[in-house]
Amino acid sequence: MKRSYLLILGLICLVSCKNNDDDTYPSIITEMADLYTNDDGEMEKFTTDAGVTYQITNGKGDLQPRALYRILCGYVPSGNSATLYQLQSVYYLKDSTAIAKTAPTSVKSAWRAGKYINMYLSPLTQGGKQYWGFITDSIKGGHAWVSLHHNQNADPLSYTQPTYASLPVDSIKGIQAGDSITLRINTFNGTQTWNFKK
Repeated sequence: MKRSYLLILGLICLVSCKNNDDDTYPSIITEMADLYTNDDGEMEKFTTDAGVTYQITNGKGDLQPRALYRILCGYVPSGNSATLYQLQSVYYLKDSTAIAKTAPTSVKSAWRAGKYINMYLSPLTQGGKQYWGFITDSIKGGHAWVSLHHNQNADPLSYTQPTYASLPVDSIKGIQAGDSITLRINTFNGTQTWNFKK
C-alpha cells in the first residue's frame, strides 16, 4: 500500500457543535491511530495503537487514494464502526540520519504504544515549515540510540505549537524484538532521554 507522509492538515472539526442545552454530548475517546483511505481518497477506516480497527461512518475525501495517514483522533465507537469528532495530523518519522539536525524543542511527553514511539512536542514557531524525522546515532549489543531529527528551517522562535510525532520502531534497523531503544531529544533545557523496548 502506498504510504503518504504529507499528513492531513491541522485540527479538523468534523461535526457541528450543539447549541441546545438539552442535548447530551457523547463520550469521546482520544487516541493515536493509523488512518487508511479507499480508492477514491476518502477516509475508510482507522486502527488504534492497541490494534483495534473501526470503519469510519463520517469519512471525508480529498486525500491520497489507498494511503496511510498517522493521526490523533477523537471518536465515538459503535460496534465495529466509529464516528470521528476531531482529527489532527501526526508526523510519521522517517530515518533522517543523512541530513541530521537537532534544533531544540520542548517535549511534553514520549511513550511507547503498539508499533510506535509517540511524542507530544511543543516547538516554537511563527507559522513556517519545520521538518521532523529520526536519527540513528548508534547500535551496539542489542541497544539502539536514536535522536529526534528537527530542522527549524529558519522559522522564527515565536509561539508554541502543539505537535505530535510517531517513530515506527520497525524503522530502526539492526535491533530485534526485546532489544533496548534510547530516544534522545534536544530541548531548550538540554538533552532529555527516554528508554523503551522494541
